[in-house]
Order: sequence, then C-alpha cells, then structure tokens
Amino acid sequence: MSAWAWVPVGVTALALACVGADASAIVDSAAEGSPPSERALELELEATSTTKVADVAMLGVLVPAAEVVLVAPGIARLERLDLHVGDRIDADAVVAIVELLGQRSELAGATATWRSARAELDRLELELAEARANRAEVEDLEDFVSRAEVRERRVAEQLADARKRSADASLARERSRMNAASERLTEAELRAPFAAFVGDRYADPGATLTLGDPVVSLISEDRLVRFAVPNTEAAALELGAALVVRFADSELEFAASVSAIAPEIDAGTGLIIAEARFDGDAPRSRIGAVAQVRFAQTAVIEP
Repeated sequence: MSAWAWVPVGVTALALACVGADASAIVDSAAEGSPPSERALELELEATSTTKVADVAMLGVLVPAAEVVLVAPGIARLERLDLHVGDRIDADAVVAIVELLGQRSELAGATATWRSARAELDRLELELAEARANRAEVEDLEDFVSRAEVRERRVAEQLADARKRSADASLARERSRMNAASERLTEAELRAPFAAFVGDRYADPGATLTLGDPVVSLISEDRLVRFAVPNTEAAALELGAALVVRFADSELEFAASVSAIAPEIDAGTGLIIAEARFDGDAPRSRIGAVAQVRFAQTAVIEP
C-alpha cells in the first residue's frame, strides 16, 4: 500500500471547474499546438496542487500532561481528606491535612521561648537607658564627684549595653526556631501543584503515616496524545508537525501538533515515541483511550 492516499482529479477538469473560462486557455493552447501562455502555465501549476494525508495510522493513547503523588512530610496522622477518586481540584487548593506529631507542641514551645526572650530584651533596653541616664548625670557633676564613681557609671552602661546585645542575639535565635517550627507545620497542608483530578487515595483519615508514605495521586486536567512513529514516517516527525487524531470511541477528528520527541529509537520495537498537544479543546475521552494518529501536510504533484 502506498504511504499516501492521493485524491485522483483530472488536471484539465479541475482547472475548468475552479477557474472557469481562464482555464480553457490551457486546452485551446494544447489543441492549436502552440506553446501555452504564461497564465495557462500558472493555472496548470495551481491545478496540480493538492493535499496529502498520511495513509499510515500510528497508534496513540491519551495521557495526562502531568501526574503527581502527594506524600506525608514526616511521621503524622492523616487528619483530613475529603476528596474522592474523580473529584476535581484547583491549583494550590488544599488536598489533605496531616497532623505532624510533636510539631504543634514544638511550635508552642518555640513561641513561648521567643516571647520570654522578647520580654528580657525589653527589660534590658530599659536597664541600658537607665545606665546611660545615670552616667550622663554623673558626668554633669564630674567636678563634684570622684573619678571612681564616674568610671563605675560608665562601666555599668557598657555592661548594660552588652547584656542588651546578647538579648538581641537570643531573640533572633528563638525567632528562627519559631519560624522553622511554623514552616514545618505548614507542610501539614498538602496542596495541589496544578488543576487536577484525584487519581487514587492511598490512606484514609485517622491513618498514621511515616515520611514519604503516599496519600493521594493527582492527574492533570490537561491532556496529551502519546504515539509511536515507525521509521517509515520518521522523516515527517518534527516539533510543531501537524497531526490528525481520531479516537476509537469517537467519530470526531482533533487537530494536534507535535510537542515532544524521544531522543532515541526504541531498540525493541524500532519505534520513536512522541507526544502532541491538541490545538483546540482536548477530547473528553478518558485517560488511556486509544487513538489513530496521522500526519497531515500539503504536497505538490510535479506535472
């Protein structure tokens, strides 16, 4: 069988049907034995142009554009999972909530310690302000007080300043601990990275999970067609190549364009695996639906 199916149309008949009287110049010129005019040659070339559609149907399958499995971030209890298989969820929406054992108490402890450090810093700031005021007061009376007393007030101010700076560092350290505990707690919310459908549930609320245990799988609502290209069709395979896709459960044809090509030929089958995105709305067929994929392109028959 030929790799391409051509629509058989007589050149002269096609010219007459498409361009009317102008095309008769081709026939008249041929009948008179004189060379055809330039206009006649142009019409003849136009008449010999046609479109070829690949006669070789390649096997394809409908696949999601992305798929992900959300897992437990640590030892936790699954607190909430309201979605069921087939439910749709928006991007960045909460899919499930896990209770990380010990994280809430750690956050509470870190917060309490930070508040204590904050109060200590406030006290030392007042102490430093008082030490500065005492030192300034003594310096104003320097002619009436001993040098030892002036020196003592200055040292007291320096010590108060050192204690205040130490409290600053302690407060920053406790704030860091509190933020880290808070960030770990936010991991308890498992969110969808893209708009998707629930593909499967691996645990139910109340279950105890360990680090990396799967909770739920999500399948992107975007669709691709993945298809196998034989070596005989490899010359037409390139990014952006136009395709016609028809699914077994539908009489409709969908336009698509090649979006990804495997870098190597499969050693076992000699096929090249490629993917294509639909140019318009994706078909409503289910994931795994089998399709026939053909290349579609324009060709010109040489006279």
